[in-house]
Amino acid sequence: MKYFKLFLLILLCFISSDVEAREINHQARTSRTVLDNGLVALVVEEPQSEVVAIEYMVLCGVSQEGSNLQGYNNLILQILKNRVISDESGDDVVEITGSLVDCGASKDFSRLHAVTTTANANFIFNRLLKAITDCNFTEKEVETARQQMLNLMGENGGTSSQLYDIFLSCFYRLHPYKRSVQGVPVILKRVTAAEVSQYFRQNFSADRTVLAVAGAANSHTIFETVRQKCKNMLPSSSRKSLEIQWEPKAEEREVYLHSRSELAWVLIGYQAPPLYSPDYQAMKVIYGVLGSGLSSRLWLELRENRGLAYEVGARYPELTGPSHLLCHIITKPTSTGLARRRMLAEIDKIKREGISQQELSDTKEKLLGAYLLERETLSGKILHLCMAELAGRSYQEDARSLQDLERVTVEDVKRVANRYLVEPTIIVARPGGRLYFE
Repeated sequence: MKYFKLFLLILLCFISSDVEAREINHQARTSRTVLDNGLVALVVEEPQSEVVAIEYMVLCGVSQEGSNLQGYNNLILQILKNRVISDESGDDVVEITGSLVDCGASKDFSRLHAVTTTANANFIFNRLLKAITDCNFTEKEVETARQQMLNLMGENGGTSSQLYDIFLSCFYRLHPYKRSVQGVPVILKRVTAAEVSQYFRQNFSADRTVLAVAGAANSHTIFETVRQKCKNMLPSSSRKSLEIQWEPKAEEREVYLHSRSELAWVLIGYQAPPLYSPDYQAMKVIYGVLGSGLSSRLWLELRENRGLAYEVGARYPELTGPSHLLCHIITKPTSTGLARRRMLAEIDKIKREGISQQELSDTKEKLLGAYLLERETLSGKILHLCMAELAGRSYQEDARSLQDLERVTVEDVKRVANRYLVEPTIIVARPGGRLYFE
């Protein structure tokens, strides 16, 4: 615990409280500027770094897509990625530089990111800027990206991935988070270049965009480049967030797997606070206590003490809207009933008894380690800075989250557990074609 406090004290000494159009954090050497069209640019200067990370992130998730546009975000990102890595003839012009370029959409954001050498940073950055500032997609670009996405959809995501999708559908019901970010084949097959171009102009607008560069980069040079290349990007007509009413509702569903399977799954999920909620860090502690790592209660009780689990754990995704704490176990088909009861017992124990001060201290140390590992790379650093910016916070909010974690008490943990760990959604999946007596 003393190391956590020492790290936090050192970090906070360097955090500036000034929030201006352009800000500089001297400890992290982070600079920020905002264009007239609302686009935000960040530069994290690491002069000794031999690589440069580039991030393009847009506040555009499943809420913007709607049920009839599922997959548009990923399709657009694939088109932009293709523009970055390929020339007009389709030849890869990036591979020879040793650069890595990837993309992906989440529930809240769409992102395109690259890692390259310092020598090739300007080349990759300028290709990315050229790609995102051309809002007119051709039928050839759409068809190429469509086939790439359909090929990926043809690959089975595995039982765990499919069950997670089932859980999301049951848990969120009418909320947009129930929808898969991967899209729906029938929608992708009929989309046209004109439709995708219109969607891109409306939703991938300047005021929804953050561009970030980290590494041996000069902030003045980067900002001037962004101003010149992105000045004609248009802001959206309205950036008003869509407030969607949602509340948890207890539900249990049984899913039958292939009859030859020898494994069964139990998933138990609860509502959880969004990323920037005052209760977020307390729920993060609950996640750490229950299901994060080999020292978690679920691991020790269900696997080590009772031998019920082939795999056991939890997840708590970072969402700007209503999130979820999902605990899972992979067990024998004949053990699902016992596993379900023991999981619920451990969850109820936290609600009833809370956790000890020592357990709280140990969990904070574990979460601090995860925080540092997630930001060990340049890509990890700017990813979280961009998320904070697009969520309406300053990029400095990411570092301030450690203060919030340090302030969590055992009383907070018990209060948050009793507030959120109610009305569970339970998924039990086991092989079909058999009789089970439990």
